[in-house]
Amino acid sequence: MALLKSKENIILSYVWENPTITQNLPFEEQKFLLLKIRPVDIPPTPRVNLILVLDKSSSMEGEPLENLKKAVKEILQVLDENDRISIVLFDSEARTLVSNSPASQRRELRTRVEDIYPIGGTCIDEGIAFGIEEAEKFQSEEMISWMILLTDGKNEHGDNDRCLELSRVAKRKGINISTIGLGRKWDPRLLEQIADLSGGKMYYVENPEDLKDRFLKEFHSIKNIAYRDIALKIKLEKFARISDVSPAFVIYPQIKKVEPLWDGEQWILEVGNLDRENEKLVLLQMFMSEPQSSYINKVFEYRIEYRTIFGEKHESSTHNVVLEVTESYVAQFDDEVRDVLQRVSLYVQQELAEKLMDDGKPLEALTVLQTMVQTAIKFEDDELKKLIEENIQKVKLEGSIPDELRIKTKYETKMIEE
Repeated sequence: MALLKSKENIILSYVWENPTITQNLPFEEQKFLLLKIRPVDIPPTPRVNLILVLDKSSSMEGEPLENLKKAVKEILQVLDENDRISIVLFDSEARTLVSNSPASQRRELRTRVEDIYPIGGTCIDEGIAFGIEEAEKFQSEEMISWMILLTDGKNEHGDNDRCLELSRVAKRKGINISTIGLGRKWDPRLLEQIADLSGGKMYYVENPEDLKDRFLKEFHSIKNIAYRDIALKIKLEKFARISDVSPAFVIYPQIKKVEPLWDGEQWILEVGNLDRENEKLVLLQMFMSEPQSSYINKVFEYRIEYRTIFGEKHESSTHNVVLEVTESYVAQFDDEVRDVLQRVSLYVQQELAEKLMDDGKPLEALTVLQTMVQTAIKFEDDELKKLIEENIQKVKLEGSIPDELRIKTKYETKMIEE
């Protein structure tokens, strides 16, 4: 598809942690850049090709399954007439309950929801595979294909590596996957990876009665998409480089690490979809050597590539990101960048602590968790502070962190805003 050059539908602004750099640098200087991307022209509400992939294993019996049925029926009610819906069920195997159908058939589809009954174990990858097949039955450039995957358990009858490969396949096919973990026994790392690899989001629902609200919020979030597949194309000046370690993070609404891609000429940062009402924040970690000019230095030039909700591929004009060069060091640190950096630090530290626990290094994990407490104090976030302190107590007393506490801690450090 040819790229279309048009008016700037999307604009980018930026804030450095310190907008100056010193002349005659004897070493590389670490810099943090906060990119803010927002839509200018707001398009119509998109059409959605929605695929629900739902766990109906035996552990879902009772209140979880009854609340899930209510959530699905509510989704059927709020779909627009020109949306589409598929429903895939999985336990130890997968099957299609509702093959890709127009939302206008909602009355008939509601009756089929009652046919969901609990049995068997959990095979998440089979559910994803069936979901991709259903999405492709009515996939169109003019529709957003989005899968919502719900499970209350670990992938005991499936293959986690296959889940990740299918998530990459879904992304290549233009299908995003949001994951919902219900209760206290699911695998947060797996559901996060599925969501991150496919361009979706991960959610935690502790109580079954909150399922309806979570499904509705996620559906409205999908409907709130203004532009799709935002990619920043960056050409760096010789004195600048992107960090090899933790190079970039998408911040809102959930923290997600992004690895830049090199195409032989430029770096490409794929940062996902853009909401109609909210800025997308991206934190970039860079290193600078001695600047090339003595006043204003271009650090890099960029273009923004994206798709409209109708599938048209557009590209912005070229713009520059600059730094002011000073003779001596100017001490300053932007408050907004500091806050974002501390939030990212909490997320990275939680991942590190979790890895250290998995590697059988509880003392090292304890040190990381204690650092996290200090960061939470800076945010005046008492609930997060108490949660991390609970992790510390469990490590000290038991030498481990229970699943339910890992789930809560990962989610609270990943989630920026509902």
